[in-house]
Amino acid sequence: MRWAAAIIAGLLSSAAVAEETASKQTVVFYNARLALRDGRPEDVLKLWLLRNSLLQRGERPREDPEFRSVVWAALGSLGLCQDGFKDDEREGAGLWPLGLHNTIVHGLSKGSPPSMPAPWDVFQVGRQQRFISLQDVLSAEELRSVSFFRTDCLQPTVTALRFGWTPFIELEDRQDAGWRLRNLLARSRATLVREKVRNLSVVEARIFDLDLMLADQEARKAQQNARSLAQQARVAGVSAAGAAELRSRLEAFPENSPQAAFLRRSLTWTSREWLALSRERRLYLFARAQPLSKDPAALQKLMLEIIDELIRRKDGKELEAWIGFVGASDSAELRGALTSGERGKSLLELDENTGFRERAVVALHRGVGFLEAGELQESLRAFAYSLQQAETSREAAVTQGLARRWLSYVLSRYETNDEVVATLKALVPRQEYNQVIEDLVWRAALRADDRSFERITRTARRGGSFDAAIERLRPLSQGKPGEMATRLRDAIREEPSSVLRFVRQLLENIEAEDADVRRANVPTLKHLLEVLRPLNAESATVKSQSRTAGELMDRTQSILDGLSHLDDSVSGNARALSPTRSTFAGSIRLAPADPLPWPFKPPEPEAPSVFTPIVLEPVEWRDAKGALVFGWRLTE
Repeated sequence: MRWAAAIIAGLLSSAAVAEETASKQTVVFYNARLALRDGRPEDVLKLWLLRNSLLQRGERPREDPEFRSVVWAALGSLGLCQDGFKDDEREGAGLWPLGLHNTIVHGLSKGSPPSMPAPWDVFQVGRQQRFISLQDVLSAEELRSVSFFRTDCLQPTVTALRFGWTPFIELEDRQDAGWRLRNLLARSRATLVREKVRNLSVVEARIFDLDLMLADQEARKAQQNARSLAQQARVAGVSAAGAAELRSRLEAFPENSPQAAFLRRSLTWTSREWLALSRERRLYLFARAQPLSKDPAALQKLMLEIIDELIRRKDGKELEAWIGFVGASDSAELRGALTSGERGKSLLELDENTGFRERAVVALHRGVGFLEAGELQESLRAFAYSLQQAETSREAAVTQGLARRWLSYVLSRYETNDEVVATLKALVPRQEYNQVIEDLVWRAALRADDRSFERITRTARRGGSFDAAIERLRPLSQGKPGEMATRLRDAIREEPSSVLRFVRQLLENIEAEDADVRRANVPTLKHLLEVLRPLNAESATVKSQSRTAGELMDRTQSILDGLSHLDDSVSGNARALSPTRSTFAGSIRLAPADPLPWPFKPPEPEAPSVFTPIVLEPVEWRDAKGALVFGWRLTE
């Protein structure tokens, strides 16, 4: 092993009482902290043994209490026994309960320590070997070759006797081990020096986790008792439903039980305290605690605060779980609180790399909100963005379809100008573009809006049946329905099926329009009757085409007959503009009353293991007086 000759200059220069040259013991202590921070706990123990050698030579250490904290952390990290090693309560950081906690956790995961060969077995190969403790002084050669291994340990039992806990328990029993770990964590509340240790919430969280685990152990016993009593009830003649009710009542935590009180108490934590837990722990704990809430407003406030912080952290995966907790699927008010305003805008800024996949759904809800508020431009952008991002959603097909329908609905309320076209080109996916602008093309043609028609069609992707439809609609956009009818008559003998499909689509679009647009297209409808009549009458026509032509003629005549019954009053037109009214947009039925997708489901997290070590990381900072603090940070 190579020993560093000196600590980093910044650390030495910031010491409260600087010396010309740091003592060897000080350098050893500094290097021990660095070794632990770098993940080399064995080097910490070797440095402590070097400290023993220096002490024997008369060099007394000044940092022994702090050094003991480092050793306790290293022993816990390695799962090594601390028998005979003095605790660090006096002038140290008071980490010893956490170090012992980590040693027990290691023992639970690795099982009993392996048996070691007798030291004298190496004599036959010309070597000498001996067991040592951290109290021993080693030669330079021994320091270079020293190694460490797990052994049987009395420290847990000695500690239990010292504090009046049950001393002799089976640590292989998870419930017994849980109680021992909880006792140690509870003891650390008294030993940890607040001025030297940060993130004490980790200790509190682990105690809560253990409480929950122990409560679950008790619940399992309650379930076993419940099943037994239910069986006895059935034997005694109680109905199956009555026995099931008895069982469910016995499985639940009593209202005044410590477990229920603990879960309710957790709902009073601040969002900062919740976020100090690991992801798995807070999700599992909240899933258990949420049903016990008696203050819905406070619970909603807590969830929204956590959601806002997760947005800030760009943790999209967990964010989706917490949105699921909110339970907004049946509440338009809650969905609005999540998707509107700055919170909704921030959700749209989370890309797929953050784990958040539902930007399209958020945009869809925002678009409906904008539409209800009369903000057509914002709703247009929102629906176009939703269509753009729909493929990433877990409900891609539903989201994509609704986004297209809502976008068509909004576009039907718009004058097609350069800004609208630019918005569509920027946000609508290329493969969806023609389908979206098709409604605009039909709308411009039916209004004889030649300028808008040409502006839109110039941006269309060429190729396919859409090109033919554009050419057939161009005369109509120029206010020349007779010319369009002439082209249809010329094409009907060569392409009867294509012409019939076009006429059907034309009628569908006319039906979707308001009364004034329908009336303006009365000449068009009359021309269509003339186009279809020969196909319907000729005996040489294929029966299916003749039948289709007849159906389209009836449909055309129905539109003409029904024009006198349309409500074109001010109130009627106002109802037509209402976003809650079911209407038609283009050739697609648009039903705003259709439920919008909400793919956020409450998670069902599994219980995280409480038998994991707490990470003890050495860190330094300055106190209020500017003195250097050799502190610690607790993490999971």
